[in-house]
Amino acid sequence: MSSINSFEILETSPEYFWFLAVLAVLAVSISKAGFGGAMGSLSVPILIFVLPPKQALGVLLPLFLVTDVWVVYIWRSMLDKRIVTIMCAFGVIGQIVGWLIFDYLNDQILTGLIGLIAIITAFNYAWRRIKPLKQSSLEIATSVSRRIFQRGAIWCGLSGISSFVSLSGGIPAQVFLLPHALARQSFVGTLCVYFFVINILKIPFYVEIGIFSEETLTVSLWLLLVIPIGVFIGKWLNTHISDQIFYDISHIGLPVSYTHLTLPTSDLV
Repeated sequence: MSSINSFEILETSPEYFWFLAVLAVLAVSISKAGFGGAMGSLSVPILIFVLPPKQALGVLLPLFLVTDVWVVYIWRSMLDKRIVTIMCAFGVIGQIVGWLIFDYLNDQILTGLIGLIAIITAFNYAWRRIKPLKQSSLEIATSVSRRIFQRGAIWCGLSGISSFVSLSGGIPAQVFLLPHALARQSFVGTLCVYFFVINILKIPFYVEIGIFSEETLTVSLWLLLVIPIGVFIGKWLNTHISDQIFYDISHIGLPVSYTHLTLPTSDLV
């Protein structure tokens, strides 16, 4: 990706640039509105075909926040307030830990570990679909609810750390939330509140290191026009599929999102 020179491709191949940029925003908005961000991480790999990672993040982060606010508004009555409070509390602690250890942590080891967790979780789900456990989904949800603080400390803490260090906080957050078997609207709303809080906390840090620029913000403003289309599609999908299909897609999104972990994240920060 080092051959990409900032926004030069916008001048030399504007059609190619805007096609991929629109595709990236659709991936975010559809995924967040319909599935809580299951495959939204694909937006960054798409956009780095036409932008360096640092500029890609500068373009996308404001769009993430706008989409989160809209999706939270749509599903605001379906939030699980207890779960999202626990997630945000441990996620914020994770962000602080990530900031403290940022200069000492090997992000490649961390992202590799998270990718492995994502793959194991998805394959475990697929295996249980083939050979169901004796426990029902409700029994599993009841069991994990009893351990919500322990699981929150582990998974949401890891989510906060990895989000700060390597932009891969979505996978641990979903690993935490999926076993709770929430209604799909509640699942989406809860995740979006969590991601909104986590992403807001990144802003001062990213401002300090110069990720945002006049060019990134200008592109973001134009791409705002795409968000309503993606949110409409995502909401439609959410309300027209079964819970089983919803959870199938959400689990598939875990290993698919692993492509996000292959980015040169050190270039982002």
